Formats: sequence, structure tokens, C-alpha cells
Amino acid sequence: MNMIAPVQARIDYRHLVQDGRLHGSLYTDPVIFSDEMERIFHGGWSFVAHDSEIPNSGDFVVRRVGTQTLLAVRRKDGEIGIYYNRCPHRGASLCQSASGNRSRITCPYHAWTFALDGRLIGLPDEDAYPADFSKADSGLSPVARQDSYGGFIFVNLVPNGISLIDHLGRATDLIDNLLALSPTGRIRLTAGWMKHKMRSNWKMIVENQVDGYHAHAVHGSLITANRVFATVRDRKPTSPTRVRDFGKGHTDIDHPSDYRAAGDKLFRWTGGISPERLPNYVKAMNDAYGEAEATRLLIEGPPHSMLFPNLSLAEMNIMVIEPISPTESVQYTCPVFLDGADELNERTLRRCEGAMGPAGFLIADDAEIGEHTQQGVSNREPEWIILSRGLDKEIVQPDGVRLAGLMDETSQRGFWKHYREVMSVADGDAA
Repeated sequence: MNMIAPVQARIDYRHLVQDGRLHGSLYTDPVIFSDEMERIFHGGWSFVAHDSEIPNSGDFVVRRVGTQTLLAVRRKDGEIGIYYNRCPHRGASLCQSASGNRSRITCPYHAWTFALDGRLIGLPDEDAYPADFSKADSGLSPVARQDSYGGFIFVNLVPNGISLIDHLGRATDLIDNLLALSPTGRIRLTAGWMKHKMRSNWKMIVENQVDGYHAHAVHGSLITANRVFATVRDRKPTSPTRVRDFGKGHTDIDHPSDYRAAGDKLFRWTGGISPERLPNYVKAMNDAYGEAEATRLLIEGPPHSMLFPNLSLAEMNIMVIEPISPTESVQYTCPVFLDGADELNERTLRRCEGAMGPAGFLIADDAEIGEHTQQGVSNREPEWIILSRGLDKEIVQPDGVRLAGLMDETSQRGFWKHYREVMSVADGDAA
């Protein structure tokens, strides 16, 4: 008897993601997770590395995008190539280390050897292969597309679709704001990455990165114990801080709106360090931008943003979210070093360790509440999750940016609105 495999029912993402509520299965269903890997991470632009991580010929990093492991390497011509971390011979992973330097790439299984530009340049017993075997056709496989903005390198695993600049949209302003804090306009991600396993769905981490509503409940002990943390920002419902939806899934908490309201005080974003302790940095900024513009930059500080789908410009940290399964993720964190700001970089490193390190104040709280939330959504009831705070108070600016109060959920809705469009494309709808 012939058996016909059942057809998988098409998931209606426009039903699951509504303007003021979400279906709980979005955080738990393995079919939805698989769809996300294909439609978001394999079919769209994702951050993979920063060019400062691989400055020299032969430097490489291994990164995961969706389910795919990629190798980013600095070639001898100075350009960066991004390849699938797979030998074309028998499929072994070429690089097992997370980073390093190699003059050539040699497969650990059968010693096939590749140049930094991906060409196959050597293999044992080449004469044993058939006459039609071609070394030229047996090199490493590059990703379909790669591009960069401000040193941030992104990949897209499909050949067609929108450009990176179209994907980023207004989020380029957020990257520009971070780069402008360097007197040379450059940053370095050279301190290394801290790696935290999170027992929660990747989208919960995205939501939390731009959530102004949870601080007093989740980080209450830190706020109570740390006077600077408690006073440097206004975290009340009446705070001048805004949350913003830039479109295309990019969102932020606009802390500079709070800093500007406090007058001309510099460096509140560092925890309140005195400008007199950073004389060389302040002078370099004044020389680079002029005193008025430098003052504005040093008042407003860096962005606190989430760029769809996996990159967070978390003030003086960069965070990258790696989905593992519907219930597990990995969050990577690296401090931002500003080129030309050595006086500030040491403090940035210490603050990153204190907040996000193994004994950090913030990461432990966020990891714990993420695990509790994942446990909660695994229950069948209530079926829907409420996401409507501030829905009727949003302001749409002339440039299309939506904003609302610090504790409203505009930033989360901005992510989910774009998610709904991307996840519905395969159903025949236009994104």
C-alpha cells in the first residue's frame, strides 16, 4: 500500500502576531523556529563579525548564523572573505577554534589545503582523482552575499533580495552615533567575547534589550545597592527617555533624550565620570568635531538599540544573539573600544565585566527572568501574550519613526511587526 506523507499545515503568522498580542507558540514551536532560521537568518541580513576582529592577513573568526557555521578570514589582499566552514571533500569543519591566524586553511580530515581566498591549492595524491576532477571547482564555498557598514560585517545566504543599506534603513543613524564617539570615527571589538547560554527563546532576548519596563522589578537589587545606577538615569514612568521603532525591526531606548533633559552634564552614559579625568579624549573630540558638536556627542552618548535580527548596540557593549533551539540561545558580549579614547576604554572594559561578566550584575538577572519566562510560555494557558502597553499613545514623527514612553512596548511591537512581514513572505505576501 502506498503511503502519502502528511502535508505540513502552513503557519499563519499574521494571526499569531497581532498588533497588541502574541501567540505563545511563537516561543516554543520547533516548526516556527525552523521557519525563522530559513526566512530570517538564512534569507535575510545578519551580523557576523566586525572588521577590527580580523585586522591582519590570515586572521579568522568562526561564527554561526542560523544553523550555518561560517568562517570570516582576512585575505592576503586585505579584503575579508566569508565562507561556509565546510571542506568540499568530505564535509569536515575546517576551523574548530573560534578565532586565530593561519597562512592557509587545511582540513583536519584529509589535509586538503586552501588559500585564504578559498582556492584549493593542495591535496594528497591528486593523481588518484578522475581526469575530470578540477581543483578550480573544488574551493571553499563563499556566502551568497556579504556587505559592511561602519566596520560591521553582515551576510545574506541567498543571492537575491534587498541590499544591506535597504535592510538597515534608519538604523544607520544608530551605527553612526556610536562611531561618532571616537575622534577618528572608528571602534574596535578586540577585547574578546563573553559567552552566556540563555535558557530562553532568542526573541525574548531581542525584546529585553530594548525594554524599559522591567528594570525596577528585575534589577531591583542592583538599583538599591548601586547609587550611581539608580540616579544617573530617570527610570520612572514620567522619564523623558523614549522608546523608538525605526521600522524594519530596528528599535531602541533613546537614553540621550534623558541626558539632554539633564542639561550640559557630560558623560552620564559612563556612569557619571568627570570630564577632568578624560582630558586627552575630550581634547581629541573637540579637535575632531569642534567644541559644540563634541559637547553634544559627549552629552548624548551611545545608542541602546537592537538591529534586526541579531545585533545589539548596547551602549558601550556590542551584543550578538545566536538562536540554538526554541528554548535555548547564546548571547555574546564584547566591550566597545573607541579609537583615540584610551582613557575611556579601560573604564569601559571594567564596566562591561561588572555588568556582563561571569559575576555581572545585569546579565544574571536577565538570564534568570528569561528562563522564568520560557518556563511560563510553555504552559498552554493563557493562550495569548499581552503586548499593548502604550499602543494608543504612540507618536509617529515626520520621518516615520514611532516613539512612546520609556515603559511602553513600542520597541517590542516594532520588532514583531517586521517579524510578521518577513515570516509571511513565503506565504505569498509582500514584505
